[in-house]
Amino acid sequence: MKQYKQLHKDDTYMTCPSIYVIVVTFNPRVKDLFNNLSRFCASVNKVFLVDNSDDSLICEQIKSKAKNYSNIFYRRLESNNGIGSAQNEAVRYLIDNKYGDDDLLLFFDQDSYIEKKQLLNLANHLILEKKKNKKVIMIGATTNSSDSEVGTTIASHIISSGSIVSLGDFKKVGYFDEELFIDFIDFAWCWKAQTLGYQVMMDHDVFLHHQTTGQLRTILGKGIDNPDRLYYVYRNLIISLKRYSPSFSFSFGWYRHLFMKAVFQIVVAESKKKRTVMIVKGIWHGMNDVTGKYK
Repeated sequence: MKQYKQLHKDDTYMTCPSIYVIVVTFNPRVKDLFNNLSRFCASVNKVFLVDNSDDSLICEQIKSKAKNYSNIFYRRLESNNGIGSAQNEAVRYLIDNKYGDDDLLLFFDQDSYIEKKQLLNLANHLILEKKKNKKVIMIGATTNSSDSEVGTTIASHIISSGSIVSLGDFKKVGYFDEELFIDFIDFAWCWKAQTLGYQVMMDHDVFLHHQTTGQLRTILGKGIDNPDRLYYVYRNLIISLKRYSPSFSFSFGWYRHLFMKAVFQIVVAESKKKRTVMIVKGIWHGMNDVTGKYK
């Protein structure tokens, strides 16, 4: 959906608001996590490290390593209520402590990072786009290393990792949908923003290093999902479309995608029986608005 395009010929830095990074972790490889954080940590005001880990040893390692950074705020959650809940926890802290509406929130997964200079470019590009178009509310880095596009384009959705938004604009749309637990939480937020009249953009000039701790398994060039994750993919997409879809044609396109994905996952990938069971459960629970962690 490339309705708008702007070339960024001048990345001279403007006076930029404070940047606060929010990273959610779950049993990460601690060394890799802090290698990622070290790429940009010194160039932002604070990093909120919200830990969903259930391995106490890993938690202690993260907490210990975080003490070596003056601007990392570590918080271990008592229970894992999902990615959206953890992200909201950090945002609530900012709101409760009256951080400014112009302050910028930058989200990362535990296995992602943006190089320092490009991170500052991303923040400046958001400010530039908002000056040109008041409907723009969030901008995200590209994950495609062979992306031939330049500048920024309107997108129907972007992933939360590598996305940046002002605190004030985030409050206009509202918190992430915690009921989804995992998967499609970021897309749902983007779709909700669109139903409120806002737009999100993709920044093709800024690259997000994603999945730095492992490679996604593929067959015939298509990703192979963990069977358990298929439940959340199908359930959450159905629920998200019911709650936030911009139009019928938009939903129809995604339902067609789900059908083709099911054919591929069941016919081509291994563990066919388990995949079929998880997909069927996901569809049934999505139709019946069953939310939260799978039990």
